[in-house]
Amino acid sequence: MSLISAYPMASAGRRQIIIRSDAMSGDAFGSLFERVFGTLYSDIPRQGHPLSVAGVYGRHDGVSFRHMSYRGDFRVQIPALDDEITFVLPTAGRIVFELANETLGVPSVGLAVEKREVRLVRFVDGHSQYGLSVRRGLFAQRLSLLLGRPVMQPVRFAPRVDLNDPAFDGLRAMVRFATGAELDHLINCSALLPTRLQEMLVDALLEVWPHNHSEALKRPAPGIAPRHVKLAMDYIQAQPEVLVSGSELAALSHVSLRALQDGFRRFAGTSIVGYQRQVRLECAYQALRQDSPRSVSEIAQGLGFANVGRFSQYFRSAYGVGPMEVRRR
Repeated sequence: MSLISAYPMASAGRRQIIIRSDAMSGDAFGSLFERVFGTLYSDIPRQGHPLSVAGVYGRHDGVSFRHMSYRGDFRVQIPALDDEITFVLPTAGRIVFELANETLGVPSVGLAVEKREVRLVRFVDGHSQYGLSVRRGLFAQRLSLLLGRPVMQPVRFAPRVDLNDPAFDGLRAMVRFATGAELDHLINCSALLPTRLQEMLVDALLEVWPHNHSEALKRPAPGIAPRHVKLAMDYIQAQPEVLVSGSELAALSHVSLRALQDGFRRFAGTSIVGYQRQVRLECAYQALRQDSPRSVSEIAQGLGFANVGRFSQYFRSAYGVGPMEVRRR
């Protein structure tokens, strides 16, 4: 028996984002997936031996969520995929990601894995799981909004977590809610709910799963910077297009370079160079949001970015979207 959903397409104008399976074969589930979501995983080889797949899988705009069970031990070779991070909360059996070092997930151990680093996954002993996969850019986009500044360091999640921590009960409950049958009709028909659900799942991961920006999200804004740090910050903000060195800023602030560097790390949370780039990216973001006749290249070069391609990379890493996407909004 298999189900696509209780309400296959309640509105012709809405794209379905949920599929359901009750003990389908691996090949049948793969065909169902391609019919609803396209050829995202079409390069994954079909299994040559019996395999049963049961559960719920949903996908919307860079976020997937699932509650799946697999009967039969098998391995899957993974082709190169988008820049996604997958989060696995096992409930039975084992899942093994073959990376540079083998990474094992069991019911007490959750895993966060960069998909682009995975080439082989093994499912063992009747594995089942709650899980999510999120496009990396969505984390940068959300973090830049929550922190009120560009994200200068890519988010890095703890690769292994203790699922006995009560905090993960809430994450499991949220995935259970997203994959529950009661939500099918609304989520497959609504123009608003899929996006709201996407945001909730991304926020839940940022809140619960430890990462290198966790402390910045939890701590209050830093206190008032000392005079020498504020002088340097004010200079950078007043003239973002000027590429001034740390030594020059230290001289302007009447302190040693080391004292200024320590002040920036403490009160700005980054280096002097990192803060300069942060301010220039913030200025670029504001300029792109305005109805300015200047092109992306002109804005980038006007702020001291000599290489427009490199500027676009910095911008996408910091905000999760490209400069042209901000301009079109």
